[in-house]
Amino acid sequence: MFLEEEVYGMLNWGFGSVMLVQLLFVIRLWMRQKFDTGSFIYVLIHIILFSFAGYNLLIAINTFDYETGMDSEEASVSIAIAGILWALSVFFLLKGGSRLVKTKK
Repeated sequence: MFLEEEVYGMLNWGFGSVMLVQLLFVIRLWMRQKFDTGSFIYVLIHIILFSFAGYNLLIAINTFDYETGMDSEEASVSIAIAGILWALSVFFLLKGGSRLVKTKK
């Protein structure tokens, strides 16, 4: 996908910054609140998987010249991997949230 040249850097830095803030917030919340450790581990797994999903999506939309010469196929694989990782991350987020609600009662 062709975008303005500066947009790629802003997307990369913006996504990385938001993921870092999210990770620090969850770790801080984990240390301050004494909830079920398993639910926070699920949320951390969500953050890690979502980070990899976002990385693959950013790779797909950046216009790199791949060594194979099959640019659109490589981008399609990156998007598919991003979708699978995103779906897994949502599963872990929901699992962690449901465990957190159960232990809070």
